[in-house]
Amino acid sequence: MKFAIESISKNSGRLGQLRVKDSGPEFRTPLLLQTTKGGSIPWLSADVFESHVSRKPQVLQFTLSTMDQMTEALALWNCGGGRGLSDYVGLPGHLNILLLRDPCETTPSRGNDRDIQPLFTRRGKESLTPERYMEMVSSLKPDIYQGLSDADTNLESAKKRVQKSVDRTEKFMHYIYEHRGKVESNLLAPIVGGYNTFARTQSIKHAREQPAGSYGGYIFEGFHTNGLTATTLDSTKLLPIVEHCVKQLEDDKPRIMPGAFSPLTLLELIRQGVDVFDTSYAYCASFNFKALTFSFVQDTVEHVPFLDITDEAIKEDFTPPLGNCSCLTCQKHTRAYLHHLYKTNELLGPILLMVHNLHHYMAFFEIIRESVAKDTLPQLTELVRNQNGKSQVDYSIAANTKVVSKATMGKGFAAAAV
Repeated sequence: MKFAIESISKNSGRLGQLRVKDSGPEFRTPLLLQTTKGGSIPWLSADVFESHVSRKPQVLQFTLSTMDQMTEALALWNCGGGRGLSDYVGLPGHLNILLLRDPCETTPSRGNDRDIQPLFTRRGKESLTPERYMEMVSSLKPDIYQGLSDADTNLESAKKRVQKSVDRTEKFMHYIYEHRGKVESNLLAPIVGGYNTFARTQSIKHAREQPAGSYGGYIFEGFHTNGLTATTLDSTKLLPIVEHCVKQLEDDKPRIMPGAFSPLTLLELIRQGVDVFDTSYAYCASFNFKALTFSFVQDTVEHVPFLDITDEAIKEDFTPPLGNCSCLTCQKHTRAYLHHLYKTNELLGPILLMVHNLHHYMAFFEIIRESVAKDTLPQLTELVRNQNGKSQVDYSIAANTKVVSKATMGKGFAAAAV
C-alpha cells in the first residue's frame, strides 16, 4: 500500500493519492469507503449500485462482525488464483478493507477479557484471540485489514477502562506484528485510548516502535460505540484529541476513521488531517427514513439536513426529494411516491432512498476534494453549518421509533425497522 501527499494546507487538510495494489487503481483522498453489511451494500445489488450510483472502482468496507460466518466457506472456495473477497460477494473489480466492528450498528459494551476480544455477530458473541483473528484474516484475504484492538471506550469511559483498552490492544498487536508475514494483506495499526491524550500517545508510541514496513496506515478507534452514537459526538471534545494524535504521526501513511460522523464533524476531521471515512452516515439516514437534502453548493435557498419520508405533509408533494440532484431517485420519483412506499412497506422504498443518499454523499466528497485543493474548506464548512440560514443546523440522526406490525415484517422499510 502506497500513500503520497499531493498537497497540505493549514486551513483545509490534505490531498493524497492512495494505491492499495501496485497494479490496482489509485484513489484520491479524502476517500469515502463503501460500507457493506454481510458483504453487500445495504439494499442494493451490484448491478443497481454500478448502474445508478457509481461505475468507478470503489474500496468496500467489510466488517468481521457481519461476515464471520463466511470464513470457512472462503477457505474452501480458495481466494487464491486471482480470486479475492470482493469476487466472492459478487462485487468484482473493487478493492476492500476488513474492519472488526460494524460502523452502522451500536457495539455492545461488554465481554471484555484480558486475552480475548469480543465480536458481536448475528449469532451472538464470539471470542476472538489474536491467533483466531489471524486465521480468519488468512481465510478472508482482504486487501487491507485492521489490527485487533479493544475499542470499547467513549467520552464517558473511566480512566481505568481507557488504560485497559490500550494495554490489551498492545498485547493483541504484539502477536499481529509478529505473525503479519503469514497474511498477504496490508495492515492498519489501531490507535486507541478514548479521550485521554496520554493513553493515545502511548498507543501511537507502541505502533511507531515497530520495524519499518510493519503496517501501512492508521485506524483511529474508541471515540464512540458506532451506530447513531457517532452522529451526536461533541466535536469540541473530539477534535483536540484527534489534533493531538495527528501531530505525532508521519505524513506518508493514511489515517482512517470509521463511523457515521455528521457532515460538519467530518469536515473538521478532514481539516485535522484524517484521510479516509465511510458511508455509514448515509446508511443510518436511510435506515431511519431520511433522505439527505443538505446543500454543499452555494445558492440562495435555505436548506434542511434531511427529508423525513414518513412525514404526512409530503403525501401530496410531487416534487423530487432534492431539486438539484441528478440521481435516479430524484430524476424519476417524487416525495409523495417515497412516502407511499413507506406507507405500503414496499421493498423499492429503501432501495430508492439508499440510491439517493449514496449519490448525494459521494457528490459531497467530490466537492470536499475540490475545496481542499483550492484551500476553501473553511468556506464549505460554513455553508454546511448554516445551510444559507442564520443558525447552525442539527445533523444528528434520531433513532426510528415507527411501529411496525408483524404482518409487514420482512417487507421494505419494515425489514429495516425490525
